[in-house]
Amino acid sequence: MNTEIIDEAIDKYVHERMTTGRKQATERFLSYAYLKQGKEGIGEFLRKVRGLSNYYIDFLRVMANPLKGPEVAWLASMLTIAIYAVILMGMDEDRTLGIFLFAGTLVNGWSLIRTIARKWCDIGVMIAIYLEIAQLAEHELEEMS
Repeated sequence: MNTEIIDEAIDKYVHERMTTGRKQATERFLSYAYLKQGKEGIGEFLRKVRGLSNYYIDFLRVMANPLKGPEVAWLASMLTIAIYAVILMGMDEDRTLGIFLFAGTLVNGWSLIRTIARKWCDIGVMIAIYLEIAQLAEHELEEMS
């Protein structure tokens, strides 16, 4: 079975879930699945949907760590600049430059915190939606048995 169809069904569910709600997303997901696979292939399709959803959940849980990506480099460069700014603030002739550099570092630090918080929220929502898809597939498989 082609995984593109499964990915397309999952993407449609995610998009529909974010815009119209769970009930309508579930109905459209199931109608799409039956339309694409027919009565005979729906069991295999739902098992693969469940497996792929669980894979996405595991992947997103690994990626939920905000310090696994560009945020680490951003944090390291901000710390380096902040240390240099503190050294400059200790020198009389470069105090103004140190103050400006330190202020910029604080602004970037706030931006980093906002980025990390937004990333955590987005990943949490996606994990919840993929969990819904896995539970939906499991429920449909149980009803078929």
